[in-house]
Amino acid sequence: MFVTATLATISAAVSEEVAKVDLGYPDVAAAMAGLRGKPGIKSSTRSGWTIFEDADARAVWSFPPQDHAAYPTAVRRRMVQKGDEVFIDMEVRCEAAKPACDAVVAEFERLNDKVRQELKR
Repeated sequence: MFVTATLATISAAVSEEVAKVDLGYPDVAAAMAGLRGKPGIKSSTRSGWTIFEDADARAVWSFPPQDHAAYPTAVRRRMVQKGDEVFIDMEVRCEAAKPACDAVVAEFERLNDKVRQELKR
């Protein structure tokens, strides 16, 4: 089942596109509010980030704290299995300045790479 993983896919790696990503909500604030009110969602805080886990959608949502340079941002990562391979599908909606958006995408790409390496073991 979880035999191998490939590189993470980024739906919007360029920050101009990051602000246009459709996560099913009109903006980051609406995404956070919608997830808070959605039944079955687990929420937690890690290093100041608000995390929502949606087991049904196999998705983890991450929102930075208000004092983070990339605030407001929503990062949705989903595990997607195709055959024997597992992919991390990541979509980012960043409403902050371009450098902060680029940095948060790069940060999550590194996290995804760590997950990919762990899945190979």
